[in-house]
Amino acid sequence: MAEQKKKRSASLLQSFLVNVFLGANIATLVLLWACCGTTWIDPSLHPRVSVIGLLFPVILLLNLLFVPFWLVYKPRMLVVPLLGMAVCSSYILDYFPIHMGDKSSEEADLVVFTWNSHYLTNCPLDSVDFLTDYLLEHEVDVACLQEALSSAKYDSVFEPLRRHGYHIERNSASSMIIASRYPILKCETLPMESKSTNTATYADILVDEDTVSVFNVHLESNSLSAEEKAEYGEALTDPESDKVKSEALFLTGKISAAAHYRGLQIGHLAHRIDSLPEGRRILFCGDFNDTPISYVYQHIGRRLQNAYRRGGNGVGVSFNETFFPVRIDNIFYSAHWECLDAKVESSITVSDHYPILARLKCKEK
Repeated sequence: MAEQKKKRSASLLQSFLVNVFLGANIATLVLLWACCGTTWIDPSLHPRVSVIGLLFPVILLLNLLFVPFWLVYKPRMLVVPLLGMAVCSSYILDYFPIHMGDKSSEEADLVVFTWNSHYLTNCPLDSVDFLTDYLLEHEVDVACLQEALSSAKYDSVFEPLRRHGYHIERNSASSMIIASRYPILKCETLPMESKSTNTATYADILVDEDTVSVFNVHLESNSLSAEEKAEYGEALTDPESDKVKSEALFLTGKISAAAHYRGLQIGHLAHRIDSLPEGRRILFCGDFNDTPISYVYQHIGRRLQNAYRRGGNGVGVSFNETFFPVRIDNIFYSAHWECLDAKVESSITVSDHYPILARLKCKEK
């Protein structure tokens, strides 16, 4: 009798735990779907909603932790987390793409490079030739730089490139540079509503007999100072509840304010894309200051393909700051190409961003 009572108690406890974990698993899935849903909500109208999307990797990880539990206690319940993730699999692959094939041996038709170089602040003048060497070695056809003021450092980079046949358009007022192996037919600064100096540059480039429209963008920054980033890191490493709460509220306010402007900016830029002649080849590169689970990224992603999503592997962290493991820099392209491969150049550490390089191949006409 005692043995039966023990078994019954164990069975009731297991049933209770299964129900509790099932409820928790469903709750995490609802939150995961909510994160994906925020990518449809314009932050210029509802800026605080955009903060929810930043929780995506944490909630995804929590959902993954249910997999071993169900494997041990109730294998048939594995369908809950797996089916839940399948519903938003496209968003998961935006954040963490996986590609098994190797196309490195295939020849690219267009090599594209984007980098927020942070004015090369951390790079001595006598060392800036590494960038010239990199662009030449990788046979970069189009390079888009943000935070690139006209200065002796950039003269040292781009004057040799001109001698190698590159065409350079530099706007020191907007700190943007577009360099191209192909002729640049025109270049203009696009007006964007901003509380700082963030802006975008547009150029038409003649590639063989086709015109390619190139957007080089630097969207609104969250404008966290070095001291504020340090305080944020301290709150994470020493999680005193009061400090964590105050830092969270502070960050939410700053991120929401910047998200409002990014929503306005990406709306204007998307309109410019939509107004281009039908069939126009497009490159859309730059510093988005937003993650793949954001309205900004997805708003462009519904028009163009993302190179890292189609040719990269892993998160692809492009922000060179502790406690901010995110990819906020992007290369988008129109359906005229396919991406052979894309990578984050984490070996280049002289900026607070890592560059992204993508190799594109023309699809058969």
